[in-house]
Amino acid sequence: MKEYHTAKILKNITYILVYLYILTIPFLSLEFNFIGLAIGLPELVFFILCPLAVIRIKFSGEKLSIDGLDLFVFGWLLANILSGWHSGFNSIVVTEIIKTAYLVGLYMILKWTITPEVIEKIVKVIILSSLIAALTGVIGFGLRYFSIDTTLSIIRPFPYLIENEIQAKGFTPSPNMLASIIMIGILFLTQQLFNDKKYNLFNILLLAIMLIGFLFTISKTIVCLIIGVVLIWYFHSKLKLSYTMQMITKIVIAGLLTVYILGTHFIIIKKDQNFELLKGDYIAGPALIETASYLMFPSQYWSLKEISFEAISQSFPWGLGTGKFNDFAHKLKKNGSYPTHVPYPDPHSTYLGILSENGLLGLTILFGIIYFVVKHSRKILNDHSANQPIIACFPIIFIVIGIEAISTDVMNFRHYWIVLILLLTSSENFKFLSSKSSNL
Repeated sequence: MKEYHTAKILKNITYILVYLYILTIPFLSLEFNFIGLAIGLPELVFFILCPLAVIRIKFSGEKLSIDGLDLFVFGWLLANILSGWHSGFNSIVVTEIIKTAYLVGLYMILKWTITPEVIEKIVKVIILSSLIAALTGVIGFGLRYFSIDTTLSIIRPFPYLIENEIQAKGFTPSPNMLASIIMIGILFLTQQLFNDKKYNLFNILLLAIMLIGFLFTISKTIVCLIIGVVLIWYFHSKLKLSYTMQMITKIVIAGLLTVYILGTHFIIIKKDQNFELLKGDYIAGPALIETASYLMFPSQYWSLKEISFEAISQSFPWGLGTGKFNDFAHKLKKNGSYPTHVPYPDPHSTYLGILSENGLLGLTILFGIIYFVVKHSRKILNDHSANQPIIACFPIIFIVIGIEAISTDVMNFRHYWIVLILLLTSSENFKFLSSKSSNL
């Protein structure tokens, strides 16, 4: 009886620490360096959560299960270790392996901690975390607009509409990171608004604040968000839509996907613009196409794709080694006067990045993870009625993440690992969750 009481107390404490972990994600840039590792607020929470979660499991007597997805997640760590071993261990490789081990550990601790009855609470906390992120972005943008310099935003030349742009980034490393954190909350809240039988003014206000914060990032992720919102509407209304309307929706999504791919890899500017200012951050090479009024240039994303293919051709099938893309990129010599590398180049593509650094094994592991994500997502989407609870948003979020991964390294995004656990837990406990009310 005493052990049961202790396990219950520990269970409640671990839940609180999970909530706290999620709420610290908007503050990723508040970190300190420890033996070459960046330790942020989420990591400090994890250091407390991890041992308590293990102790709770011991007291509860729960049996720990390992499934196919778990094996591929462990395989991702193994792929990092093997590619690093083949290319030669150094401080960069070891650091990246430690980061991967941390994320794998986070995944397993959350899997053994999160239960079906707290999923809706966790979604609420994610929405709150996104709201906090949005508010830090709004504050950063506002301060910069009134010429108050802070680390909550950056200003740089912009190829479209305005000469210089203010981009909110809050307490995160980049505007794109801030946008991705806010996007998850927006998608959850949008799903909830579709589920509500009557308008909820409070949720609409929260959504408006998050949208403002998201727009202030001026991030390419906006296309991913639009695709996500369209998908939420589509799956919510699918049974009521005509065949023609379903086809139109699919064409719109395909069009948005095309815009995202082309828009991130090519820059079109007017000839009278000072494109010298755009070299480096946006323009990565000489003009590819020239018309009477416009020029089309390759972007940094295009340049990094070229570097990725070169890395793959030289290192296949083992890969360069985890974390070694940076050095490889700097060693390549590009023709022309345009700077072709960002100061600290990363692949900026989950698919090509993993293949270039972790080789064929790494890509196989990634496809294995994707397979199980699709499997669990299909189970949720196929079993839902027209009155879909909030868990119907999990598969849509992973469709969006899959698109974002074309031009972003998403494997290190902590908030996406949390959503992965929510997807897994929801799929495995679908009947329990379907019977519950989804009101937030």
